[in-house]
Amino acid sequence: MDFSTFKNKYILAGKIVVLNALHIGSGKETDDRDAPFISLDDDKNFYIPGSTFRGYLSTKLERFLDSGNGFKIKNNGEELNEADVKLIFGYTNLDKLETKINDKDNEEDRKLKENNRKIQDRIIRKLNAKNLDEVKSLAGRIHVSDMPVLKDVKYVTRDGIKIDRNTGATEKGAKFDYDVVPAGTEFDLNIELENIENYQLDLIGLALNDILKDNGDLFGGKTSRGIGKCRLKDLKMKYVTSDDKEKLKKYIFEGKFPYEVKKQEKIFKTENLSLD
Repeated sequence: MDFSTFKNKYILAGKIVVLNALHIGSGKETDDRDAPFISLDDDKNFYIPGSTFRGYLSTKLERFLDSGNGFKIKNNGEELNEADVKLIFGYTNLDKLETKINDKDNEEDRKLKENNRKIQDRIIRKLNAKNLDEVKSLAGRIHVSDMPVLKDVKYVTRDGIKIDRNTGATEKGAKFDYDVVPAGTEFDLNIELENIENYQLDLIGLALNDILKDNGDLFGGKTSRGIGKCRLKDLKMKYVTSDDKEKLKKYIFEGKFPYEVKKQEKIFKTENLSLD
């Protein structure tokens, strides 16, 4: 399935709720603060970059599909691997994955290269390509919008200390502050998926599973300090497929999605996946 034709489009919408505190750093130190929480302007209109949550989802899926696991996730009897993450999130330079094995390779190198070969082979097969040259890069089928805070909130400043990366000890006099948004802060989440297969939608469900639970999941920066617990709530889904032309017409000409699922427990059934 590619982007040359329209097959389907799904919109997932919900709210990310901070359960204890959350830090998403800007990447730049300011006024003795370690990467202040990202905001649009000086009025503290905070937001979570869509790329941050996108990375969270892809990392979760990579762990589930890693070749080193003692289990296999399958679709229609076919084993899935990290290629299925790339087929959703996109990739570049697939031809640069090292796969050549020689006599000097140790066992760990051989396993890595064999896994890379399996990734390449599955992508070639799934995209009905003749060879690797045809599938060197692929655009992602998922887009996560930047997630704005839903109401005004004041950040909280906490104390921190710097650690010497070489010794693992505290750097003398190296104190800094870092900003967090407090428990109860909510952010608006919007995910778009286009031209995906049913099993790929189920994989997104697996990636979201932990953060959908009442006790949430760790997300963001400085999670080793005990912060970053978040939960996704009020998840809804609307979608359209090209199977019904009359309903598709409503979407194309009026922007109306013909299908909507309002109960989040009915969105991801994972019926297209099995575990061996």
